[in-house]
Amino acid sequence: MNAEQRRDKILDLLQSHQEPLSGNELAKIFEVTRQIIVQDIAILRASGKDIIATAQGYMIKKPFPVCTKQIAVCHDERDTQEELLTFVECGCKVIDVIVEHPLYGELRGMLMLSNSQDVDNFLNAVNRHKANLLSRLTNGVHIHTVEAINFDCISRAEKLLKEKGFLLE
Repeated sequence: MNAEQRRDKILDLLQSHQEPLSGNELAKIFEVTRQIIVQDIAILRASGKDIIATAQGYMIKKPFPVCTKQIAVCHDERDTQEELLTFVECGCKVIDVIVEHPLYGELRGMLMLSNSQDVDNFLNAVNRHKANLLSRLTNGVHIHTVEAINFDCISRAEKLLKEKGFLLE
């Protein structure tokens, strides 16, 4: 299989999966290195394919009817788990985190957290990599884009976040 055929098959796999596929998973499937997959993804993106990279792997964002809202919050780093769990336990998917940096402008990190296991995996990765959360740059102020099957889920999450003192209004 040549590189172009492999890229076509990578695209087919990403389109047929609802959940992200990691670079390591794709490398095993195609019996190439992870670096080759990273290059293939870069070439596919450059050709206009809508592939996003998440902490869990690569995926193609598929359009389906959902409600979306950006919600501004502020809290200490130690409250991150509680905040994220509030969203997912209310049926929201946390798409990203956004901060407004005084030098760089808007900085966005893709999260794609749908359930408590995703939240745990994300926080474990933060600890494992000794990474700083983007909200550290803005003293805890940040925005999450969330999706849900209806606005009731989002409203429930906002109500709980307000009760916990996390919601910015």
